[in-house]
Amino acid sequence: MAKLKRLLLWGGILLIGGILMLGAAANEMMSSILGDNQQTNITEDMLNGLPDWITPEMVQGAIDMMHENGYPASVVLGQMILEGGAGGSELSNPPYYNCLGQKSPSYGENGTVTMQTEEAWGTVTAVFSTFASYKDCMLAWAHKFTMPPYVSHVTICPRDPATGHYDADSFIEAIWRAGYATDPNYVQKVINIMTIYNLYQFNNMTAEDLEDQVTGNGQFTHPCPDMTYQSSYFGEIRPYEQGGHKGHDYAAPVGTPTYAADAGTVTIAGWSDSAGNWVVIDHGNGLVTKYMHHSRIVVVAGQSVRKGQKIGEVGSTGQSTGPHLHFQVEQNGIAVNPDYYL
Repeated sequence: MAKLKRLLLWGGILLIGGILMLGAAANEMMSSILGDNQQTNITEDMLNGLPDWITPEMVQGAIDMMHENGYPASVVLGQMILEGGAGGSELSNPPYYNCLGQKSPSYGENGTVTMQTEEAWGTVTAVFSTFASYKDCMLAWAHKFTMPPYVSHVTICPRDPATGHYDADSFIEAIWRAGYATDPNYVQKVINIMTIYNLYQFNNMTAEDLEDQVTGNGQFTHPCPDMTYQSSYFGEIRPYEQGGHKGHDYAAPVGTPTYAADAGTVTIAGWSDSAGNWVVIDHGNGLVTKYMHHSRIVVVAGQSVRKGQKIGEVGSTGQSTGPHLHFQVEQNGIAVNPDYYL
């Protein structure tokens, strides 16, 4: 009987030890993915989907940027989970909104904050950018790769011939080599995150897939309500255009009226070899709309316009294959999906 009790006791100890070892192994696996110095609130339940901190707006923004410039959605989402500790880091949350670990100066930053961070050589104090929103942080991330030293590394990355998007694994390695992070394991950590959360699936989403998901805020009136049909969509990949299409095209007969989507000030009303007779309206706070290929313009630069005021008539001037209005919306110089505002 005593021997049986001893066996049961040792069996219980071994069982508890095994459980502890499994728990330690799981923690070690997550540490290898996120880095020992990354704060994270990742749980086993989250492995079946995205961390709760990642919002639909973040995913939508990542996909929109991919269609705009080819940067893989999986990479920016993977970096957000890594850099932001899946929402566990102070820097990644309000009021800082720096979900990508971007040091100052950054495009569109609205301030700075000094914090400690881990580099390859140890803990250092660094000045980070702060942003007004996660969207601004993501726009700054995209803008970074149009500038040295990143642009030379990014432009040689292989692209998917079907979509024109950069290969995700090659892209993260390229920006790491350009100096995005000092951690020698940074590339593999992001790849591990993209794999665990199946972030690669977002790289296969098309502009048409997004159309069914986007709900506008109603700020804009339609710039060409009498159109015949919509002939092209934001983000559409076309063989004669690098990157995704930067706006919507509304096919309509020559002479069909076009209207200001919102109140603002006309900054351009004239000729462009590519846009033909075009109008640009500044709505303030970095929001701009562009209207291209008119047959006739009825406003002038410097003029204030009302929402819904006629600004011109549809044509096929400039680089155009037929009568239509190209309508483009930009926020802080970056083209965004017009459906957000319509």
